[in-house]
Amino acid sequence: MKPLIEDRSFLKHFWHPVCTRAELEEAHPSGRGPHAVTLLGRKLVVANLGGRIVAMDDRCAHRFAALSKGTVVGDTLRCNYHGWKYDTEGKVVNIPACPEQPIPKKACATSYDCEVKYDLVWVRLDSSWDCTDIPYFSEWDAPGMRNLVVPSYTWNTAAERRWENFTDLSHFAFVHPGTLYDPAYDRPPIPAVDRVEGEMRFAIEPPPEMLENLPENCPMGSFTYRCSMPFSINLKIQLYRDATAFTLWTTSCPIDDTHCRNFLIISRAQKDDDPDHAHAAFQKLVLQEDQPIIESQWPAEISMDEVSIVTDKVSNQYRKWLRELSMAALEGKDAFAAVLRTQVIDERR
Repeated sequence: MKPLIEDRSFLKHFWHPVCTRAELEEAHPSGRGPHAVTLLGRKLVVANLGGRIVAMDDRCAHRFAALSKGTVVGDTLRCNYHGWKYDTEGKVVNIPACPEQPIPKKACATSYDCEVKYDLVWVRLDSSWDCTDIPYFSEWDAPGMRNLVVPSYTWNTAAERRWENFTDLSHFAFVHPGTLYDPAYDRPPIPAVDRVEGEMRFAIEPPPEMLENLPENCPMGSFTYRCSMPFSINLKIQLYRDATAFTLWTTSCPIDDTHCRNFLIISRAQKDDDPDHAHAAFQKLVLQEDQPIIESQWPAEISMDEVSIVTDKVSNQYRKWLRELSMAALEGKDAFAAVLRTQVIDERR
């Protein structure tokens, strides 16, 4: 089978989350790491060195031991095989076995752009084009909002398939009957899909009469999506029952072509009688219903041989944009940036 995206190297130009801040802090009793992660097949180590969170290749230049098995010492990361110390730029600054000798120029680990935002650690493997940003999440700093960062989880599928699962309404009646949807409504609405300011935007209005057969706490309402390429989704839900609103913000780390690590933040108005655990438990239930179906898709990568229909409009537009980005990246930075920022307005309204 021919994969939809034959060359995924364009993904190296985007920022990707690799772990939560909490996962880094919990990786070692010091609270500073190191912590091993994998992004696009590359093994990395993340650590807090002197108050700065950094990412570099998880391999000591000496005998290729994993730096994630090392120890943070001050503002350096020490390899625990022979004690070589690395600074925040990935350069070796100390070799205990021969301190009087000059440090070889090749004694380094490649370092990468690394930032912490939304309590997630983000990494960009290739900053040479510098035309991408960490996706924007407006509710994160909004007054009166409470943000719950759910523990990350790994699925045995491509990050693209996780994105499509989260934006797909056709599966609700079959995968989430009673949890999210009334199984009697198996014909989802088809939205207008726009590309605006580097985002894919669309809105869904399920029929209000569905309320009659939904569980009392089912979060059904109007769905407004703002999706940043390649894997981030900002979903604002306006509930029918009580007119309250909350946001699910999700993004994925492409571990490799067939595995992804996923992150979810639940943003809602602060209420004393609205415990975090109830929201986290409900999202866990939904994920447990989705996971076995999504992991059963074979191959794990999206294939050109799949049969699409009109109700697949959102995923079809997403796939089209991914292919355009992949091909534009082969032409260079300007072509890639143009495809990423070009505005496309859906005439169907």
